[in-house]
Amino acid sequence: MSYLDELNEAQRAAVENVDGPTLIIAGPGSGKTRVLTYRIAHLLKLGVDSFSILALTFTNKASEAMRNRIEKIAGTDGRNLYMGTFHSVFARILRVEAPRIGYPGNFTIYDTEDAKSLLKTIIKEQGLDDKIYKPNQVLNRISAAKKCLDYPTTLCRRP
Repeated sequence: MSYLDELNEAQRAAVENVDGPTLIIAGPGSGKTRVLTYRIAHLLKLGVDSFSILALTFTNKASEAMRNRIEKIAGTDGRNLYMGTFHSVFARILRVEAPRIGYPGNFTIYDTEDAKSLLKTIIKEQGLDDKIYKPNQVLNRISAAKKCLDYPTTLCRRP
């Protein structure tokens, strides 16, 4: 039995549509992940280079499940996919491309707690009053400036 025989008519049509992008609109539990997984496996079986496929998921668990399913159908080609969560895939791309924009590729990405801890250290090392320079408030100001694509020394200026 072929892996395609496991799909209903609509799912199979989406998997077999390999000429350009495919939009899949479906409700919960309708097999969207299965369709995406099988479509990637189908592309690999048709000879598409695994290095030209990018698959983004929201969770590591979903990414791992998709990779395992793809490998069951298409073999070891599934190991070379650019597949993972949005954060992990783009961090990987940034590490490779960072030298092109003058940054080292061995950077560290801080989560909120790491950032707060660093701010506490900086506030203390600079001899600033931690009652005035509260890490949460400083972090919020930095976030606001980043959202405005502004420099850290200024605030968003709205007309």
